Amino acid sequence: MVDRRRIRNPRDRTIFREVARKFNVGEQSLRLWVRQFDAERLGDEPASKPSKANGHRLESVEGELESLRRKIQKLQAENDVLKRAFVVFSSEWSKR
Repeated sequence: MVDRRRIRNPRDRTIFREVARKFNVGEQSLRLWVRQFDAERLGDEPASKPSKANGHRLESVEGELESLRRKIQKLQAENDVLKRAFVVFSSEWSKR
């Protein structure tokens, strides 16, 4: 309900108050639930409540980072080889 009302009228500042009153819940609780729902929908974890999944995601990000660092080193080494080959071939070409 909060999402629908936010889409229809994003500037309406009474959304949380009216929806909280309709469902007989605290306004601040509703705000926290909506913030958590938005974060989960966007793929972010709320900063105030780390979970076990967040730890696993951190490990996978660190693993991916390490993999990318190895790829960078490999590409830099290949680039160095190509630079040396260019120098060799260009010097031989200029001799002809």
